[in-house]
Amino acid sequence: MNPRLVLLIASAALISVLTLTQTAQLIATDPVVWHMVNVNDEVSQGDAHLLTTSLGMSVLIDVGGYESAKRKLLPYLRAQHIESVDHVFVTHPHKDHYGGLMALMEGGIRFKKVYFNLPDKPTCDAEIPWGCDYKDVLAVQARIKGSGAELSTVGQRFRVDLGFRSHLTVIYAFDNTSTPVGPLDINDMSLIIRFRHQDSSVLFTGDLNALIGHYLSQVNEDLHATILKVPHHGTEGVAPNAFFEKVNPEIAMVPAPLWLWCSARSERIRHWHDAHHVPTYVNGIHGHVVTTFGDHGAVVAAEHGERSRNPLLMCAESGQGGLPAFAQ
Repeated sequence: MNPRLVLLIASAALISVLTLTQTAQLIATDPVVWHMVNVNDEVSQGDAHLLTTSLGMSVLIDVGGYESAKRKLLPYLRAQHIESVDHVFVTHPHKDHYGGLMALMEGGIRFKKVYFNLPDKPTCDAEIPWGCDYKDVLAVQARIKGSGAELSTVGQRFRVDLGFRSHLTVIYAFDNTSTPVGPLDINDMSLIIRFRHQDSSVLFTGDLNALIGHYLSQVNEDLHATILKVPHHGTEGVAPNAFFEKVNPEIAMVPAPLWLWCSARSERIRHWHDAHHVPTYVNGIHGHVVTTFGDHGAVVAAEHGERSRNPLLMCAESGQGGLPAFAQ
């Protein structure tokens, strides 16, 4: 592990016992801040990430579901005094990633540019009622256009510069018409986005699944990241261990509720991160998680920073094990 990062993690342990309000006062001058917003609860999972810069730019990567965005993401944005978002990336068309767009627009949040790739209708509608719904996707996209936002698709190597030697790059974007592995499901159409600030990096992976996850583990490209946003809420059939080994993260972030992360569906992922000694933050355990990027590197602070970051111990401490009855 990077010795510099070990020091930063130790610093984060000190910061993380503070409230997010106190932490915000400490990090106000950092160039770029990433908020893994907790849009998870006792019955559902979600994915929502806010990046802000000291120059006033804001970016959302996924926005959670409608209800969770209304109850959690919208108040969070208001607390950050954000009324307009410059760039919104939807990694893939599942409602726990894009459904919150409607809630945010209804709540008065304005979008300038929204990147939302439209899947093919047969693949999308094959997942009704639990997954993709082509009619709903079209309705949300129409609402985005009607709001005055610029709606577009993105492909590989699309880049957004954030200043401060920071940028976001879409490094992989597959549809079902041209893939290196044959037909895909909606999860494997997730945008893979790399954030880089100086020597620190984050890999945002949407709900990357086993098929493209295996492919990416074999490609001749450096996928290493300081921090991995663990795909598919850390549950099966997420990318294989070979993908995690290629990324080789020093910190892991999991947008999942406690009950899901501590269930049998996440067992392989928990054990991989434990075996590789990767400090892990889970929304359903640690709450909102804020990472600041500056000349110091990356510093992590959590709403419940006193809780264990060991992937196995955190579940033992919570007394959780197995899915609740409603999810079985």
